[in-house]
Amino acid sequence: MKCILMNKNTPILLLEYNTKYNTIEKIYDIYNIEYVPLSVYNANKNISKNLVAEVNKWFRNRGIPSWRKNIEKLLENLNVSTTEELLNKAYALSLSDQYWIKEQDRQIEWKDINFFENDFKYKAYLDISLSNSSDKRLNQAELKSPNNTTDGMLQKGWIIENGKRVLVKGIYQPSREEPINEWLASEICRRLDFYHCDYSIDIINNRIVSKCESFVTSDEEIISAYDIYNSEKKSNNVTDLEHYINILEKHNVPDARKNVENMFVLDFIIMNIDRHMKNFGVIRNVNTLEWVRTTPIFDNGESMQCDKLTSEINFTDGKGKFFTNTDKKYSEMLKKLETIREVDIKKLEGIVTDYKNVLEKYQPYTDATSERIRKLCFGLEKRIKKLYEKE
Repeated sequence: MKCILMNKNTPILLLEYNTKYNTIEKIYDIYNIEYVPLSVYNANKNISKNLVAEVNKWFRNRGIPSWRKNIEKLLENLNVSTTEELLNKAYALSLSDQYWIKEQDRQIEWKDINFFENDFKYKAYLDISLSNSSDKRLNQAELKSPNNTTDGMLQKGWIIENGKRVLVKGIYQPSREEPINEWLASEICRRLDFYHCDYSIDIINNRIVSKCESFVTSDEEIISAYDIYNSEKKSNNVTDLEHYINILEKHNVPDARKNVENMFVLDFIIMNIDRHMKNFGVIRNVNTLEWVRTTPIFDNGESMQCDKLTSEINFTDGKGKFFTNTDKKYSEMLKKLETIREVDIKKLEGIVTDYKNVLEKYQPYTDATSERIRKLCFGLEKRIKKLYEKE
């Protein structure tokens, strides 16, 4: 079937799309190469890359990952065989960008189908996404949803609250502390004036979750740091951080260094272990292709030793992700940051007490022992003190 890959209202590629295997078999024509996803644009400049293969790779990565928690049960309840099959249920639309696929001769417009401006059913999808045992089966109308293109290992789903698109995220680790960690990260960022996505805690179906509003408008898309980093060849005498910042500054992204470095300051405090290069990036305007701003700091749940047993908790140092180095000491990260002295650590006074209160409030949903709460609070206080000493 001939299809057109669109970026909002701009046609970019004419494709042969195999609906049986949900793959792209051929590219017939390139209309507007500059409007393709940056990963595809990068591949098009590289003669060693197969463009069809790269478009397929990008397309598959739009779907729910195969490693999501309880993915087999989710697929069963959605009545599909693979996550790729979901991409054909709602034009492959997302709430992270404006890409979609339509049949070549079909008269349909982005304004009629996008999920930024058109409502969608979400309750049943969310229920089975968060549940480990639901036997509900969704109908075709309920599969027309941006939830088909949510990434990451956490159970999650988009909902609509007061007309706003809100992402609900569940848990992955046995400690069930990820939603509290998202709240903590937001609170730290708010007090330190870091540009961030604001998370709150809620209870849905007797399960603890975090919530955040979409930070992308209907004219924008997220470009990952991974694709940005690989858009230019790095010189051997330039660090990963400087290479990335240099690219952002070439595109006149405001406050690029400050916002990126603040993100790693946060990671130092909460010992975030999951700052991979698709967990930050830049917001691009899909109409003008201008790089408008960095993404706010988001996706901080895998932190505060939530993957550790209580007996294993240790806030002395540890290792996290720092661009291509996925096993870098937090203390070494700080040495790379130029703007750290601008951070007023004194603004975090009282946050340990607030953190303790939240841990105790949601203790029935995490089953954290009093000893674990004590260790976590002591650890947060220790990390803040360590950062204060580094100034």
